[in-house]
Amino acid sequence: QQQQQQQHCRDPLLGWLEIAISYRESFHSLDCTMVRARDLPAMDAAGLTDPYCKLNIVTPEGHTKYTRWQRTKTVHKTRNPEFNETLQFVGVEPEELGNSLLYVALFDDDKYGHDFLGAAKVCLSTVHSTTQYRISVPLGIEDQYSNEADLSQNWPNGKMLISLCYNTKRRALVVNVKQCINLLAMDNNGSSDPFVKLQLKPDAHKNKKHKTSVKWRTLNPIYNEEFYFEASPHDLNKEMLILTVWDKDLGKSNDFLGSLQLGAQSKGERLQQWLDCIRLPDHFHEKWHALAPDNPTH
Repeated sequence: QQQQQQQHCRDPLLGWLEIAISYRESFHSLDCTMVRARDLPAMDAAGLTDPYCKLNIVTPEGHTKYTRWQRTKTVHKTRNPEFNETLQFVGVEPEELGNSLLYVALFDDDKYGHDFLGAAKVCLSTVHSTTQYRISVPLGIEDQYSNEADLSQNWPNGKMLISLCYNTKRRALVVNVKQCINLLAMDNNGSSDPFVKLQLKPDAHKNKKHKTSVKWRTLNPIYNEEFYFEASPHDLNKEMLILTVWDKDLGKSNDFLGSLQLGAQSKGERLQQWLDCIRLPDHFHEKWHALAPDNPTH
């Protein structure tokens, strides 16, 4: 038991979430108000985050009750968001309350990936139809439900696996474009012919540009191609790597498929990967990121 307590002390506290819950029996409706969160983890270089909540009910069997996760609005640039938003779950029977949980996962809103901030579980057995139940819950670490909430997020432009390494011998940033998955289909055959353009900005002389080979007729191209950008570690603190994915069209202009930006101005996992690459040189740091629908090179 002592070991358990020690283990519990080591669990990181990811902040707090204040919730108000009420149950309207005549409507079989559970009304969940996300009031506010406090002391959330910082996700950008300025020490801020852009949080939102995703909610579901976990049944006594340990399954999520609803296929669709409910989502609050995003509150921008704060670790202490005031949500004050009520989300309703309809079709909750009174007898379900006894053994079910309200599950809330908080994420940081970013167009290249929503990073996990913390999760809260609330037993619904304490909820009565007469009064509103208010509670402040400590936020805990990732689990199967937060992963499910994460997977329920839609990335229509697909994802990219990128590996970064700062090579001290060559004084260069090495970028390995590994692969992409679930790219947009641009051609009549329901496929695309994707290639990736890379540029390290600022690029005054327009010589910090590379591109991968074209992979024909696939939405899940595997590249494993390496590119070198000369830069000092100090330079990298001020630079941004811009990756854009294109569908090769012979004889007409290429179609844009998605973009990713990595640098000291990034957030969450993107920022972490960039900083790890500078702090721990001569090692590859690999991560999946979502592709955004806007073209930053325009």
